Amino acid sequence: MIEEILRNLYKIEIPLPESPLKSLNSYVIKAQDRNLIIDTGMNREECLNAMISGLRKLAVDIKKTDFFITHLHSDHLGLVSSLATDI
Repeated sequence: MIEEILRNLYKIEIPLPESPLKSLNSYVIKAQDRNLIIDTGMNREECLNAMISGLRKLAVDIKKTDFFITHLHSDHLGLVSSLATDI
């Protein structure tokens, strides 16, 4: 699920399978030159599918996107290695 919080600020709900928390809120800030993703979800297929689907719907170019991880728990940083690019 995607929710527009403010202009160019979106929340993507990322499921957290087998977790009592049920989901994580990942935030996307869209800008003309670079985008920012705040927290990513676990390194699991369900999380990756939800993230990729949300980014496609928002037309986010992952090659023009940076990441901000709020803290070092697997549900917040797990997908960074799958999403980060060399560019």
